[in-house]
Amino acid sequence: MNQVEYNSVQSTIPEIWNACGYLRLSREDGDKEESNSITGQKNLICDYFSRHPEMMICDMKIDDGFSGSSFDRPAFQEMMTDVKAGRINCIVVKDLSRFGRNYLDAGEYIERIFPFLGVRFIAINDNYDSLCRNTELDELIIPFKNLINEAYCRDISIKIRSQLEIKRKRGDFTGSFAVYGYLKDPKNKNHLLIDEFAADVVRDIFRWKIQGISASDIADRLNGDGILAPLDYKKSQGLRFATPFGINPHCAWNATTILRILKNFVYIGILEQGKNTTPSYKIKQRVVKPREEWNIVRGAHEAIIDEHDFEIVQKVLAMDTRTSPGNDAVELFSGMVYCGECGAAMVRKTIPSGKKKYIYYICAAHKNEKTCFAHSLRDCILEEIISESIKRQVQNILGKEKVLKLIKASALQQADVKKYQERLDKKNEEFGRYQRLLCSLYENLIDGVIDQAEYQKLKKNYTALLFEVQEQAEKIKTELMQIMESDTKGKNCIDQLKKYQNFTTLNRAAVVYFIEKIFIYKNKQIKIVYNWQDEYQWITERCLQIQNMTQLSEMGVQHGKNET
Repeated sequence: MNQVEYNSVQSTIPEIWNACGYLRLSREDGDKEESNSITGQKNLICDYFSRHPEMMICDMKIDDGFSGSSFDRPAFQEMMTDVKAGRINCIVVKDLSRFGRNYLDAGEYIERIFPFLGVRFIAINDNYDSLCRNTELDELIIPFKNLINEAYCRDISIKIRSQLEIKRKRGDFTGSFAVYGYLKDPKNKNHLLIDEFAADVVRDIFRWKIQGISASDIADRLNGDGILAPLDYKKSQGLRFATPFGINPHCAWNATTILRILKNFVYIGILEQGKNTTPSYKIKQRVVKPREEWNIVRGAHEAIIDEHDFEIVQKVLAMDTRTSPGNDAVELFSGMVYCGECGAAMVRKTIPSGKKKYIYYICAAHKNEKTCFAHSLRDCILEEIISESIKRQVQNILGKEKVLKLIKASALQQADVKKYQERLDKKNEEFGRYQRLLCSLYENLIDGVIDQAEYQKLKKNYTALLFEVQEQAEKIKTELMQIMESDTKGKNCIDQLKKYQNFTTLNRAAVVYFIEKIFIYKNKQIKIVYNWQDEYQWITERCLQIQNMTQLSEMGVQHGKNET
């Protein structure tokens, strides 16, 4: 405990005591009984004052929502300041547990600090009054009660931690307040519902970021439109919300708040909880836990942002996307153009020619270190190539939609399912056979059919074969599930592409949506790596297979007609 200067002990008993009632209620240590409520404590203390006219009520200090394991509580510290200033010389509490649940610190105040300051301390329900204490009895009973209170606090802390861990693992929301964009379900406080007004703001933030607008400019737009920042929005709804991020009476949107929203997985229906903890119920300083120890649950609530859009934003945030002077958005291909020869980034360079300015993409390695070829490409030419490529890609894939719808019910998929199901059944039979052989080994050993050495050798071989077959079966099962759900892969891709089926003008949103990287080679060739590369290839291959089977089927029908 910090060393402070105290006033000298009063030598005489005052006729009138300047008394202060102290009330505490914790949301952490299980103090939920009606008798322990702030109202219940206050009524008990006021009744006590009414029966003791020698006490003048100077104040009532209340710590609502603070654990008794620490004395670092605002109202308690205010009370101690008044004590040190001589304004209070009597403290009244409901019982010792309301005063504190820390055995050592509670004993320090009751046995040393209060007597030194000349403070009379009264715990009503524990029948303790320091003015008329029974020294021998109190020296035994008071420390014992404080020890029991601390043990209770520790026990409740363990139970609450355990219960919260169970809730987090099953996907229950355990935060005190819902994340911006959501509300707590009135029927189930551990479930989140979409707050449509705030959710629309979140959607705008993600849309603007995909369009290339910086976090600072997004914040300026929201402030300019008069949209309340998360803290003020929660307060406007009547919530007693406080956060270390808000330090001003009126909070404005800023880049930090925008980035926090853009990186939060909660907006795609994923709950990440249990990120930090406290070492014990006594130590309140929080420490960050390793990510592998977090409680992460997918599909815990309805998503506000499409998962693909969220991934695109994460990719954009990882890019070097500085905004050019005078612009409110990044350049069209910022952070996406690379040299096909050396892999270095291609940078924009403006070259004036008369009254005109021409912009080229040049290799940064050649510009800075002369370690690559001196090749370049006009920005307008690149824009034209990328625009036409995206149009062709969209038209090509959407043109296969009708064929793709036939895949799930096609003979091709049914044949694949049958093939892998037969393989899986075969592996399950092998697994059962090796299990039976392992079980029979011990009987053969007891009956003398095999000796100990043969038993150990065969057991090792069969066990190895058992694990090998099990791994093979799991692999086949995974492939079977992929085939049965393969139509979802193509459907998701096409649903996303439909957003751009009327695509005409190239913009930043389309570029980051479709393209992962662009490579420019010295011979002016361009290689485009699409975000949906695997899906495009899968759709093309499956459509080709179904078309081939359809043609073969038609040929068979025609051949039968000819024979007839």
